[in-house]
Amino acid sequence: MDQVGAYLSALFELIGRTYKLDPEALQWVWTNPYSIWLTLGVGILASLSITLGHAVVLLVNQVTGWRFVLGLVFSALVLVLMQVLESVVLWGLGWWWSGNQMPYLVVLSAVLAASAPQVWGFLVLVPYMGTAIGRFLSAWSALCLWALVAGTFSMGRWGALALVIVSWLVVHGLSTVSAPWMSRGLSSMLTRITGRPEWVTGADVLAGRPMIARGVEA
Repeated sequence: MDQVGAYLSALFELIGRTYKLDPEALQWVWTNPYSIWLTLGVGILASLSITLGHAVVLLVNQVTGWRFVLGLVFSALVLVLMQVLESVVLWGLGWWWSGNQMPYLVVLSAVLAASAPQVWGFLVLVPYMGTAIGRFLSAWSALCLWALVAGTFSMGRWGALALVIVSWLVVHGLSTVSAPWMSRGLSSMLTRITGRPEWVTGADVLAGRPMIARGVEA
């Protein structure tokens, strides 16, 4: 129990440091006995909060049974895929740009830690304000990533900002190109599993929204 308490204390300290845009938060992580497990904890909390919001959206849209389960699973997988893609692009560009051969796990840790504001992702369910809250949390996460990248690659505030912006543009471009393929692939999988024609829009995939499969009329 003492170890659980120590881990949770360190986890919430990391979240607090990230909220304060502390550029040395990752250096602190790697001096902590739990190291990468702390950033994984942040990512898990954020994912659970987002998943809770997705679950409610699916239920409101009367998506139940296997469609509900598959919608949550696919949404979670896309979320993980996007984080991995972002970390790989950031790692590659940061290595090329700064000449600093930073280990990939450090960059992945930065992306996971920057998801700390998404711990409040369930608040997107607030009536009339959900969309605005979601955008605010995304902007806050981007600011956290900016601060962490500045401390990780030691390339200065504005160099880190440029790196984050370019990385976002690259990820957005790749996501836009791959969204139709992912849409067809997910739709095909859902159709095989449910036994009836289903369709998931590319817009849902690209925006990270809940995978609400829509029946396709013959």
